[in-house]
Amino acid sequence: MTPIDGVAEMPFIISDGIGSTEANKRKLIRRHVMLGKNRGKTRKVKRGDHQPALGDLGYNGDDVSPGLSINMRYSHIPPKVGSEVSFTQFADSVEPALIKDILKFSFMAKRVIYPLERCINFDKKDNFDRMWFELMTQDAAYLHTVLFTSQTYFMHTSSQNNPGAVKTVIMHHSRALQLLRERLAAKHEEVKISDPTILVVLALAGHAHMINDYETAKTHIDGLRRIVQLRGGLSTFSYHPKLSIELLKCDLGIALSYGTKTVFFTEPSSEFLMPYPDFKQFMTQHSSPTQQETYSSLEHLNIDEKLGNTWSVLRRFCLVINSAAEHKRRLPKEILLNTMAPVMYRLLNMTFESGSFNESIRLVQLAFSSHVFLHWQGVKYPHTYLPERFRNCLLTLKFPIESSPHLLCWLLVMGAISIFGPTDNAWLVPWIQVNLRLCEVESWDKLRHQLKQFLWIDILHDQLGESIFDIAWPLQKDDESSDFYEEQAASTPLQRK
Repeated sequence: MTPIDGVAEMPFIISDGIGSTEANKRKLIRRHVMLGKNRGKTRKVKRGDHQPALGDLGYNGDDVSPGLSINMRYSHIPPKVGSEVSFTQFADSVEPALIKDILKFSFMAKRVIYPLERCINFDKKDNFDRMWFELMTQDAAYLHTVLFTSQTYFMHTSSQNNPGAVKTVIMHHSRALQLLRERLAAKHEEVKISDPTILVVLALAGHAHMINDYETAKTHIDGLRRIVQLRGGLSTFSYHPKLSIELLKCDLGIALSYGTKTVFFTEPSSEFLMPYPDFKQFMTQHSSPTQQETYSSLEHLNIDEKLGNTWSVLRRFCLVINSAAEHKRRLPKEILLNTMAPVMYRLLNMTFESGSFNESIRLVQLAFSSHVFLHWQGVKYPHTYLPERFRNCLLTLKFPIESSPHLLCWLLVMGAISIFGPTDNAWLVPWIQVNLRLCEVESWDKLRHQLKQFLWIDILHDQLGESIFDIAWPLQKDDESSDFYEEQAASTPLQRK
């Protein structure tokens, strides 16, 4: 058959009289059909086999036309080349050494920022949670924010002095601040009050708070307040509880460190404080109060009713968290916001006489809540106002005669865990020793059992509480003279009503 002009000659598939194709043509069909089908696959090589060269494949130029003769060899393709960010184009230049720190911080960020993370269900499918990485590729101000935040955290948790890290923090902090100012001076109103802008200002405020720069921290928290107002108030952030949590944590943390007014929930007519949470749906037989808990209720001590309400909420919160940790359950993240905000803002707005029992219970609840909700794990904040107020209150405390030494022991230990520092050991440790004796405590297990009758979260307080016991107990145990305890008790500024 004569080929059509201009069309390359192609072989026909010829079959014999009984419908079978010729043997050499079957090979051609098989090779053509399987082209590319085994790409990326490897064949197990039997012992003695060898990889044939192209000339060994048995191709015959007469079998196939030039248009179908494609000889290819596929090498093994590795499943992954480099890290997840090997080919990521960030929004600005980043030193290669810092990329490792960014990844390291991102992997541990939730556990650091939220000490109760193991009991809270932070949905991995949450688009907002994934936004942090995308923002580093799109928003240069946010990128530099992540850089100086991660470096600041590593500096505060490291025992070594690193001048290079300090220089890095200053450089990226300055760059983030410069880019933020340029953004706020531009005409794009929506960008000025966007979520990424809020995240940048939050980081700047948190950094100022961490380095004890009150004026700068106050400037940034006031700026956040204005942005929230322009967005329509806190209620407009209900689409993402974590952002609401961070806004309120920043506000509460600065107020407690410096004794200033909060910027949110200051106008009752326009900002209604959240109601107390209902824990019933989370309560189990393991998390319900028991008859044996003889010290947990403060009703018999005639404390203020509103103060008793906050105590009851925090007590139920502890029971629910302890049960979740013990049985490896996770609670919705809203439980953090719905407990922290109504309790802490109400406590801040209460006023009692200095040195009164009510004031000591208010301040210890604020200390407990700061440690549970506000603090980054492993970071000591430069508290000045709250530790000073609580210390002065304890030293002039008019303790109810009907109260037990167990409550005072818990007050001292919780203060040591939450806000007091090493400089307080001179007065705090002897006082704890006296109360350990009054409580007839001879082991950490027995002390822990007594402390758990009050506000106590095992995964946060057990290890720190035991370390305090280890400091106090040997000193008490080594002195066998009863006069020692009598002398300490006499010198303890504890006043009974």
